[in-house]
Amino acid sequence: MTSIRLKQFLCSLLLGAWASPAFAAFHIVLDPGHGGTDKGAVYNSIKEADLVLTVARKLQTLLNEDPHFEVTMTRDNDRGISLPERVKMAEKANADLYVSLHANAAPDQRARGVEFFFQNNLPADEDSLFLANQENQAIVNARELHSLSGGDELSKKGDIAAIVEDLRRQNRMNSSLRLTKALTTIWENDENAMQATIKQAPFYVISKTSMPAVLIEIGFISNPREAQRLQRKDYQKDLAEKIYNALVSYKEKMDNSSAKNLN
Repeated sequence: MTSIRLKQFLCSLLLGAWASPAFAAFHIVLDPGHGGTDKGAVYNSIKEADLVLTVARKLQTLLNEDPHFEVTMTRDNDRGISLPERVKMAEKANADLYVSLHANAAPDQRARGVEFFFQNNLPADEDSLFLANQENQAIVNARELHSLSGGDELSKKGDIAAIVEDLRRQNRMNSSLRLTKALTTIWENDENAMQATIKQAPFYVISKTSMPAVLIEIGFISNPREAQRLQRKDYQKDLAEKIYNALVSYKEKMDNSSAKNLN
């Protein structure tokens, strides 16, 4: 079987494994950033850790009221959790989606808007692995490297594993991008909403989780105007509702895509 046909075959298997019935509850891990002694960004009386927890709780309530969703919170009070622990919780929950909430701050008080980050094309340590591989190849020639790696049999197994991991990574990145687009669409349809942009960055929690993930910066607490809005309960509720509506839209698209793959 050629590498192209093998990749197509594995892709069909993975799509079947990822496909889930429309009636299945969609498990979301909500991750309010920071907590405990780590207050995150602090500006005047606003603490990022407190603000994002408040919004996360409002979003949790909306999701709990919808039978199509299941929710796990990484924290539901003011306690500190390490980044690896947050990722471990998401993996243990076998979640379908990871949503991390944060608030921004910048030296320039004019900085404003909502930002949606999804995982980069390369994991945080991929560049280092690539560099190491290049250096290794400079030490031994292709035949010696082939022998050291275990010969033909191990090489074939390694090729298959690499293809599967590549497909998983592509699926994770594409699904994450689809969610960020759903979020942006919700914001663009509200003329009174803050500007929203999509960005890529290798944040630990969205690079290390195996499921699609997005990190949302809900606004700049260093911007006086945005800071006032972010402290209002009605605006916090509006933020939660916008994220909830985007999640509903995302789930519907994923269900439709899964249904097509199963037919």
